[in-house]
Amino acid sequence: MYGITPRVMNWKQKVVTLCAAFLSLCSFSDGWAQAKVRKMSTIINHPSLNIYAPYVSADANALVFLSDNAEDHALTPFFTFRKSNDWEEPQVLPKTINTRLNFLRGFGLTADGGTLLFSTLKSPGVGGFDIWTSDWKGTVWANPANLGAPINSRAHEACPSMTPDGKTMYFMRCDKMDQYRAESCKIFRVDKKSNGMWGDPVELPAHINSGNSQAPRIMADARTLIFSSDKLAGSKGGMDLYMTRLSNGTWSAPVPLDFVNTEKDDEYVSVTGLGRYLLRDSPGARKNELVEYLIPQELRPKGMMKVDGKVVNQDGQPLPAYISLVNTNTGERIYNGRPNSDGTFLLYAMEGERYELSIDPEHGDKTFYSRVLDLTREPIPQVEKVRAVLKPVSAGDEFVLSGITFHEYSSDINIEASQRELQRLARLVTSNPDLRFEVEVLFEGYQEDSVQSNPDLTEMVYDTVHWKYIDIDTLGQLYERDTVSLKVRYHNDRSFQQVQSIVSYLISKGATEGSVSGLASATSAAVLPQNRKTIVRARVVSM
Repeated sequence: MYGITPRVMNWKQKVVTLCAAFLSLCSFSDGWAQAKVRKMSTIINHPSLNIYAPYVSADANALVFLSDNAEDHALTPFFTFRKSNDWEEPQVLPKTINTRLNFLRGFGLTADGGTLLFSTLKSPGVGGFDIWTSDWKGTVWANPANLGAPINSRAHEACPSMTPDGKTMYFMRCDKMDQYRAESCKIFRVDKKSNGMWGDPVELPAHINSGNSQAPRIMADARTLIFSSDKLAGSKGGMDLYMTRLSNGTWSAPVPLDFVNTEKDDEYVSVTGLGRYLLRDSPGARKNELVEYLIPQELRPKGMMKVDGKVVNQDGQPLPAYISLVNTNTGERIYNGRPNSDGTFLLYAMEGERYELSIDPEHGDKTFYSRVLDLTREPIPQVEKVRAVLKPVSAGDEFVLSGITFHEYSSDINIEASQRELQRLARLVTSNPDLRFEVEVLFEGYQEDSVQSNPDLTEMVYDTVHWKYIDIDTLGQLYERDTVSLKVRYHNDRSFQQVQSIVSYLISKGATEGSVSGLASATSAAVLPQNRKTIVRARVVSM
């Protein structure tokens, strides 16, 4: 069982039932329709083993925990990574990390699971128990390094927990600590400076640090904090779990998590980026096991979606670029950076908002990548994979311009919301004067009526009807008379005027009239009003 040879069997020798396999697929996902309690799969839980103190990465792909799966039944730290929809066989942490000098339950993981944080007395140290880190190198954990001062001090530091961007860390600093327990602890926050160095840790306010506050867990939303204390009101006994939220620089009064608190010690929990379930150890039928508990709606942190991307050229090689994530509702720039040397990048987007993700080349003669991430509907995905290919512009290239929008019931461009996408398109057109571009606006959800029955029917079509009728002249003679009447129809197809607005904008930014043209169309497929949409795209039609 797990990845060590002493005592009993290897997990690969176990018989995994169909039910266990199903559990494995559902763990850390929305595979179940909000079940209140979910047990981890038998890849992790086993009826002959005790499991404790889980820490799962925000992206739900890495897990560290304690188990008594050792020759002397000693609690031993294990780690595992998710492979496809299942967990790999857990392995014991290497001896460079796993020593008798560690604070056993003091582990943490970065959001992507790529860095392990732990607390140990090993040398060289700053004081007592210090926080150390080790990076995952694909097959092994690297030699660990002490974070040093000012995070570590002459006191004892443990239980680090980082925000997804890696710029803020919460940890506990204690007067007393041994391998198993800590006492007289306070929670601190430390932020990275612009030069990448850590600043001075700041103690959280007294209504959180009331005498013995431990095991901070910052949620992926970077503003919800779970911690444990035996000095706050509402305790059921021992160490209990509490939640506080940061809003406008102020932490709220801690609220006890009664849905998981017991009369015994309740500490060392974890929550994935989706923020739906709290993972903790709990007594099972025979042994202690890992169980997920549905977080009540009023306590639930904002879910975060991981954007796992890579930027490459037409040959699949990494390419320098500029990456930006902007909240389209507020205009706030959530992320602004560049890919790693291998072209990869990682960022997080919070549920309940719409974002514009853009990846721009260093030079205007290459294509760009942009798309809108709509996280206003549940469930949001845990991970969004992005592969952006930036290459020289050529005939046949097509770009979906989801960042260009129009004012409601209007053909006027919403310049404030569309400016970034318009600028990218204008740069592409003007940087390639030998190419001809066609801009298309396609409207899905055409509707018409003889009366203006709703505010969306802003456009009018005038039809002339010619008809004849028999009349009597002044002499009493019958004669045939011609007449013309005017018939008005109202409709909601503004695509022609909208594409004209885009073309006019491009010309105002330096595009020649011969280099850009427009195409407008509408479909009358039956769609609900809330599902009507306008699709804007551009294509290179000739060299």
